[in-house]
Amino acid sequence: MTNKLYPVLWIASLALSFWLGLQRGQQKNQARETFEIAAAGKKPDFEDPNRDEVKTSPAATPGTATLNETSQYDGLATDGSKSNADTLQAREKSFEEKLSSSNPVLRLRGFAELLERSSEGKLDKAREIFENLPEGQQRFSELRMLAYTWGQSDPRAALVWTENLDDFERRLGVVSVLDSWSRYDSESAISWAKENYDGEDNPYFLGIISGMSENNLIGATELMTSLPYGRTRGRAASILVEKSWRMGEDVALHLAEHLPEGSVQNYVFGEIGEKMAKENLERAVQWVESMEESEIKVAVSEDVAERWARKSPEEAARWVSQMPEGEARSESMEEVVAQWARKDPTATAEWLNQFPSGELMDEPIQRFVREIARKDPESALSWAQSIVDEERRKRVEADVLRIQEMQARRQQAEADGGPDPQGGRRPRGGSSP
Repeated sequence: MTNKLYPVLWIASLALSFWLGLQRGQQKNQARETFEIAAAGKKPDFEDPNRDEVKTSPAATPGTATLNETSQYDGLATDGSKSNADTLQAREKSFEEKLSSSNPVLRLRGFAELLERSSEGKLDKAREIFENLPEGQQRFSELRMLAYTWGQSDPRAALVWTENLDDFERRLGVVSVLDSWSRYDSESAISWAKENYDGEDNPYFLGIISGMSENNLIGATELMTSLPYGRTRGRAASILVEKSWRMGEDVALHLAEHLPEGSVQNYVFGEIGEKMAKENLERAVQWVESMEESEIKVAVSEDVAERWARKSPEEAARWVSQMPEGEARSESMEEVVAQWARKDPTATAEWLNQFPSGELMDEPIQRFVREIARKDPESALSWAQSIVDEERRKRVEADVLRIQEMQARRQQAEADGGPDPQGGRRPRGGSSP
């Protein structure tokens, strides 16, 4: 009898293995299909075609809290026994409790939901809650989100509302509204910014350039380059570097290459060099080495050298030593010195001694003097005297002599138990502070 069971059990085990293999194959296919659909920007459909109805819990609805996040869902059945009205009421309660919560994480989560489901009633409620928040930085995030959302539906009304805010909050709110507005009507946003700010360095253009860059990078770049030299143009250039860098290195380089020659282009190239060095130092070094001597190379090599010197000043120094003599090497040396002298001034001095004196060595030497002046003023004075440019040499020598004089006065005051020349009073008799 037992012998007859063996074939039956063997056949059953084969059938079971075959069935499990089919199940695993289906799961792999479904995972691959889900990945491909997600990569294409579509939502996968997990509905079972054999079911007449697909039930969803409140947790499956975008913009609502899960059952574990808030206590107001305790006792709420998930089998459809509660009415839709009860479910909706619970969701609305969850939304309002988040917006009014003292917990900043929950409150931000509530405002994030507001971005997805804004309406006039929701905006009124959010505005009321925001106005009752404590003053200070803890409500800046809510202000940005509220102003941005309002700017999507009625930017002019939102801008009128910002007039009642304090100066900094008003500017922050205006920039957020303009960021939102300029994504779909940049001309109107630009007109408003020009009409409502007196002066050339208009900070409102920061919001407009940020918004435009999302779908019109060329237009945003042209607007940035049209701004007068100043803080706003520099910050706008930083915004465009960030936006283009997220699109890829090639996009950022294309942006920089097509900027007008001058300070803005040099600045943008330098920012790209810093980002490249942060992500791929070897790539950044190759990029610098492929450049001809120019202001762009100076800007980029300076940032690459500074980034490399933070990690390993010795390696950065060897790289800079191989650069051809010129302003790019001089500026790069200064960055290496700034990092290395704080860790090992002796090694830094030995490295500097390898290079012949000349005007292109003046800046690195001046930086070295600045780094060691307080710890070793005598050596600093000796190095200052090697500066070639007479005017620079006299200025650096005077700075070192002032430091020496201040240290001598401090030592004398400490010995006498008198007041510290830089303020305060030193302890007497060697007592601990």
